[in-house]
Amino acid sequence: MTEAERSMLEALVTYVDTATAQWTEVEPGYRRMTLVNDRESGTRIVLLQYDAGYQLSYLDEHEHDEYLYVLSGTFVDQNQASGRGTFIHNRPGSSHQPSSPDGCTFLAVVRRR
Repeated sequence: MTEAERSMLEALVTYVDTATAQWTEVEPGYRRMTLVNDRESGTRIVLLQYDAGYQLSYLDEHEHDEYLYVLSGTFVDQNQASGRGTFIHNRPGSSHQPSSPDGCTFLAVVRRR
């Protein structure tokens, strides 16, 4: 592979080491790590963490599809408690005020277009 080909490939692939990437505190008990924030496509992919006993302080209303995948702990909304391995699709027009009794980590994907 030539240096030009290697350079082009590196420009097309992104790696994020979540073991060393920084978490941003959204509010006490709630952190997020942005993995992708592509303004051109409107795609945002984030890891989120809730501490044990945390509840979102506002009603999260969805204008776009939101896809969640629970990685650990328990994610609770008004519909059910969801454990590790659960996939959740919140459609436009849906809303929730999630919480976690034991803390949880989950992946969220939103495409705003």
